[in-house]
Formats: sequence, C-alpha cells, structure tokens
Amino acid sequence: MGTVTRGRLDTASIAGSAIFSALALILAAGSQAMGLNFPLVPYLQFDLGEVAIILAFFIFGPAPALVSSFVEFGGLMVFGQQIPVGPILKLIALVSTVAGLWAGTKIAARSGRTSFLRLAGWSTALGGAVRALAMTVPNFYLIVYLYGLPAIEALVRTPLAAIGIELTTSNALLVVLGFTAIFNVIQLAGVMGISSLVLRAPSIPRLRVGGRTPWFADVVEPPATTLPKDRR
Repeated sequence: MGTVTRGRLDTASIAGSAIFSALALILAAGSQAMGLNFPLVPYLQFDLGEVAIILAFFIFGPAPALVSSFVEFGGLMVFGQQIPVGPILKLIALVSTVAGLWAGTKIAARSGRTSFLRLAGWSTALGGAVRALAMTVPNFYLIVYLYGLPAIEALVRTPLAAIGIELTTSNALLVVLGFTAIFNVIQLAGVMGISSLVLRAPSIPRLRVGGRTPWFADVVEPPATTLPKDRR
C-alpha cells in the first residue's frame, strides 16, 4: 500500500528534497521580510516556507519531507532570525508536523481507497494536534527560563487586551501557551490550504516523478495488488 511502500529516500526523492528545501528557504526568507507576525503574540511569525515542506511530504513522502525540514533548519541557522533558538523551534515544529501528517495519512487510508479531502482533513487534524502539543514544552522553557514571563507579558498584554483578555500573574503563562498552540494550528491550516490548492490541480496526480506518480496519489488510490498466478 502507498503509505507503507513509498516515501523512502531514493535518487528521485533526494533530488525532490533538494528542490523543495531551496523553495522552503526562499519562502521563509520572504515571510521574514514581509513580517507576517501573529497579531496576538507578536514574536510568533507565520512561515510560508512550510508550504514547500508540505508539498515535499505529499509528492515524495515522509522521509523526503524530513530531509527538507533539516535542510531548512540548516539554512535558518545561517540566514534566519533569533539564532539558534528560532531555528531549533522551527525544526521541532516541522518534525512534529511531518509526524502528525504521516499519522493522518495512515488513518485516512485504513480502509484502502480514500479521497483527497479526507486525506487532507486527517493530516491537518493530526498534524496540528501533534505540532501544538510538541511545541508546548519548548515554548514553556522559552517563556519561563530564557526570556522570562514578565518580558513576554509586556509584549502580549496590549494585543490581548484588545480582544478582551486581561493577563494576570495567575493566568499569563497558560494564556500565552494557549495562544501559541492556536498559532501553530493556524500556521499548519494555512499552509495546508495553500498546498491543497496546488495538489488538487488536475495535472498533479498524473505527474510522473522519477517514473512514478506522486506519493499522495498512491495513498488516495493504492495500486492494485498483483495476485499470484494459479499454478494448477
């Protein structure tokens, strides 16, 4: 089945990983230049570079997507912002997202043939949940031990007050972590939406990459199993 036999590293997928890694870095740099910050927690920034990681996942599979994630991490360590904290958090976010996407495809394809809408839905749900949970721990340490809760409170107090949320000493950490989780879910939902527009183009499922169809096409409609010949 597609979710089991495909998505590993070979010549075609390595080449694809290189292409999507470069695209991820370009889009990430563009996002930084545009300053796509989350209004309620301004130090969080949306990253269009993840579109390339999502495309690498659905076209080549989980392993190539992980390779692209580590390549983007390396690029951000050289050209990114808030080094090394920013790139490290980004790597955790990407790896957890790929893990969640993979789990989502496994659930969507349990009964064999499925639809792209079901595949995208389960992938987004599991990817968002795993990512939000995985990012809570490092963000806790970031807020409490690296930057300090008072400094974070000062950054987010005004935008949160604008939507009627008042920070206190007892709720500040929980509120900031909660909105950080919401940010991560929104980030993945946004890049999944953009990626889905590309993947649902009529020509994409019929695309031949290294002589084969994209990985997600085999998940949506697994290749027929070849039955053993009758040797009577």
